[in-house]
Amino acid sequence: MATTHIKRSNSASRLINYAEKRAVLKDGLNLDIDYAKSELKQVREIYGNTGKTQAYASRIAFSPKEFDPQNETDQQKALDIAKEVYEKTYPNQQVALYEHIDTDSLHIHAVVGAIDLESGKKMHGNWHEFRDRLVHNTDEIVEQHGLEVTQSDPNRTEKHSMAEIKMTERGQPTWKDQIRQSVDETMGNPLIRDFQAFREDLRQKAIDVWERGKNLTYQLIGTNYKTRGTKLGTDYEKETIYHELERRQQQSQETNRETSTPDTARTNPAKPDVDRTSELSRNTDSATINSQNSAGPTTETNRTNQPRSQSSLSNDLDQLVAKQREEQQTVGTDLTKRLRPISKADRNAQSEDRRSAEQDKQQPEKQQRNLEKSQQPTRKERERHDGPSR
Repeated sequence: MATTHIKRSNSASRLINYAEKRAVLKDGLNLDIDYAKSELKQVREIYGNTGKTQAYASRIAFSPKEFDPQNETDQQKALDIAKEVYEKTYPNQQVALYEHIDTDSLHIHAVVGAIDLESGKKMHGNWHEFRDRLVHNTDEIVEQHGLEVTQSDPNRTEKHSMAEIKMTERGQPTWKDQIRQSVDETMGNPLIRDFQAFREDLRQKAIDVWERGKNLTYQLIGTNYKTRGTKLGTDYEKETIYHELERRQQQSQETNRETSTPDTARTNPAKPDVDRTSELSRNTDSATINSQNSAGPTTETNRTNQPRSQSSLSNDLDQLVAKQREEQQTVGTDLTKRLRPISKADRNAQSEDRRSAEQDKQQPEKQQRNLEKSQQPTRKERERHDGPSR
């Protein structure tokens, strides 16, 4: 049985320094293991890809029931299996392998270069997919070598690291326990029915959560403490959370449909069906009569063939129309009589306005003539200047 682990690192040299000090055996893929640091650096410089992520730190651990850490034969066999796993999983990467026997389980540390030797690009995409591929290949290869495949516990709702276990034994709470407790409280609220409400409620508890590929990532706001839902347990994984939220949405929609659908089968439950039918029949007959009356007066021949009720109704309608015509004629005659003196007064007023306008038009001409006459010199003035006239 073998377990695997992988995570990103921004310092390949630091990983190699740690792994090389305690290694009992070492080997490499696509590099010389004795010059691993310099060759990894050289590849990054050649391709001009000196970004933040330089390598991936990985590890494969074997069960002490299968390999004895102190047995040299087991040591070499475990290293060969690990090399086969990484060669199949990362064929175009530089990989440095270092075997450790300082714990009960024999394990191999692997430093995987981030640069693809064929494309010159880094391992882009969701790096959790790289881990899934590594786990799948590990299970496949160890089974070929007659070893037991690691089985995950489906009933394990929470996952605790060794550091968490030790802190729990000392009675010290961990930050992961804080996240678990907050998520439990949020999901305990039945009003949380979508991911947006789930996220906002956790923010009020100083926890941020977001989707990252197939997983959810949780982080304590204001700190660097963050972890994936798969590290916390099955109850905190994306699939579990989304499944519960969708179930609540469907249940809420069904409840709303049941409460909002009215019973339209009976328009008036107080009346039996027979009474409603007769009432609708009477309404239909009255509507037919009104439509016939509004179409216009009928001929004498048709009137004799109609029922008496319809004939009397038509007579009343004719009388009403005749009366309305008489009233309209009376009103029109009275209005004409009243308007006659008004129109005569209007004509007198218009005549007066025209005379005033003509007088106003003639007045400036008279003023102009008077002014010109006043400006002409008198006879005495002409004689004074021009001499006596002849």
